[in-house]
Amino acid sequence: MEYRKKVAALSCAIAALALVYAAAIVFDPARRGERADVYAWLDSRDAHAIGGITIVLPEGLGVVALRRSGSDWFVLRDGESYPARRARVNDFVAELSRRAPYPVRATSSAAHARLSLTEDEAARVVVSGAVGPPLLDLLVGQNDLSGRNVYMRRAGRNEVRSGEDRLSAFLWAGRDSWYNLMLFPENEEGAPGVSEVMRLTVRPPADGDGAAVPMVFTRAARNWETDFALGAVNSMRVDSYVRDILLGAGEGFADGADAVFADSSIVLEFADGGSATISFAAPDEDGRRLALVSGSGAVLSVSGWMHQRLFPRPETFGM
Repeated sequence: MEYRKKVAALSCAIAALALVYAAAIVFDPARRGERADVYAWLDSRDAHAIGGITIVLPEGLGVVALRRSGSDWFVLRDGESYPARRARVNDFVAELSRRAPYPVRATSSAAHARLSLTEDEAARVVVSGAVGPPLLDLLVGQNDLSGRNVYMRRAGRNEVRSGEDRLSAFLWAGRDSWYNLMLFPENEEGAPGVSEVMRLTVRPPADGDGAAVPMVFTRAARNWETDFALGAVNSMRVDSYVRDILLGAGEGFADGADAVFADSSIVLEFADGGSATISFAAPDEDGRRLALVSGSGAVLSVSGWMHQRLFPRPETFGM
């Protein structure tokens, strides 16, 4: 009986110590402060409701307007919409929604000017929903002395927080960094794939004699057949060529209002019965060409080396 009493007393002592330790952890001011510092500027549950994002740089240095349509994102410029890089936009939203240490550094408006957080001096990020007030209106000010952290506050509030500067790479990279310049913007996520291309008609630019002989590639099961004398066809090289087309990209968007897209072209026919035509204008003095993909109103400026890569010589595909 005496042994059992000792065991019971020891158990009660252990339980009491455990409660004291747990209470010390829960009510420890330092730990409570750490929990209070963990913060997210945008509720991750609101990500699906985002309809647009506007980045306004201070002193008139630039504005980037992004708008969402279904699962696609577009960059607005001069009243026109251009494909945006979905992965980049999603990464930006993920950063705004990331829970991380953002300790409070000031609670008075007197600190705003000193930290470049006035509305005239700060960069501004406005995340809008389809309707109603913004989901987020964030002002981003200057970096701290370490250069690793940046000061931020919500517009209309005095509270200033600081945290690791993971936003400047998005805010200051310029509008061009948001463009999806791929000939097939949807291929940013891997579709359409090489196996979906059933037929390929390539009309290269005219040679020195003014002739332009098309090349036609037709898929036959896992192999390719051509309409030109080649002997055995290296189907792996044709697949690689198709991949180059699907992943091809321009250097920027351009105004093609006066361009004539009749210099050269590539027509892709897909397994689902659809097709796409890439038409090119004549080169400029630097060898660049304007390119237009059917179904898209956007005109791309394509470098000379990219155009050459898209129009290889027939013998490239031999064994």
